[in-house]
Amino acid sequence: MCFGVAPWWFDTSLSDRELLQRVRVQPEHIVAGIPKAANREDALREARLKPINGVAHRRAFEYYRRLKAKGPVRAKVADSIFQPEHPIHVRLAKAQRLCSTIDSPEKRHDAKVLQWARRVHFNTTTPGGLKRDAPEKDKKVHTMRRVQRFRDFDYQVWTDGSVMLDVSSGAGALVHPKDGRREKVVLGAGSLACSYRAECVAMEAGLKRLVDVIELRKQHRTRVVTFTDSLSLLMALNTCPAVVEDAILRRIWDLILHIVRLRASVNFQFVFSHCGVPRNVAADKAAEQGSQSHSRIRRGSLTSSLVWRGRCGTRRARPLRKVGCHAHIVVRYSMTFGKHRSTPR
Repeated sequence: MCFGVAPWWFDTSLSDRELLQRVRVQPEHIVAGIPKAANREDALREARLKPINGVAHRRAFEYYRRLKAKGPVRAKVADSIFQPEHPIHVRLAKAQRLCSTIDSPEKRHDAKVLQWARRVHFNTTTPGGLKRDAPEKDKKVHTMRRVQRFRDFDYQVWTDGSVMLDVSSGAGALVHPKDGRREKVVLGAGSLACSYRAECVAMEAGLKRLVDVIELRKQHRTRVVTFTDSLSLLMALNTCPAVVEDAILRRIWDLILHIVRLRASVNFQFVFSHCGVPRNVAADKAAEQGSQSHSRIRRGSLTSSLVWRGRCGTRRARPLRKVGCHAHIVVRYSMTFGKHRSTPR
């Protein structure tokens, strides 16, 4: 009912609105399981419902903002539907007083940027057209064939993520120049709920390191290939920068466009995981290393907090060294045991 009321709520009379609100009182009491004589506001709270007037205003306001955000043609339609005397403009004025600028946080991409995005290629097909349940030997053979096709590229980037659900996660990335020393990135990615988020962190870290290497070497007109075993990440990035909504995907696309501006062609390739490809195995080990370092940080921080609360009198905490994290620099604490000591140093 709340979805159907919003379009005609503002055109009906006050008596009809009051009648509709009285009609809704009975199901409110049934849903909430309270007596009929109870207060209407209490019934709304118990049934976890909103007043019809508030729901209609909110849905009309959301529809108005969506139309205004879809270009000048839709904006004119929104202005014709919601005249200046419409009640939602009062709500809009209140919101504007709280926030001086109401706009999306995404960067606006012009036509030139979208043309640059066409230079980026995403290959989301499986090597050799194999399925997930194919033998590991066949996966390795076809994956190595795909990798060998890019052996003449100037840079190869390998990324991988590792997740222990609700415990810790890590991200690893390797940058292999055609000539030069390999770059390795190991990060603790926090307590993430799925491996997709860890893969995003690994991709962002690998592209950041790639940008630093290219700018340091002052190379131009280079060819870059990035290998990942996350098909969902490649499909999400393949939607182009103007469509992605997730914050980390926008940051990844900003890095991709930065690389394209350096006159580099960028190619993303999907590879099978855990099939014995050497560089994929190395990236997986880097991700596991980041996950283990994050779990040690969590255990150390918990134990150190117990120390300073006086619950573990025989332990003391001292800073060991700094460990890089994708969001901040985290200080790791190592726990040592002291003899005949009842208070922390």
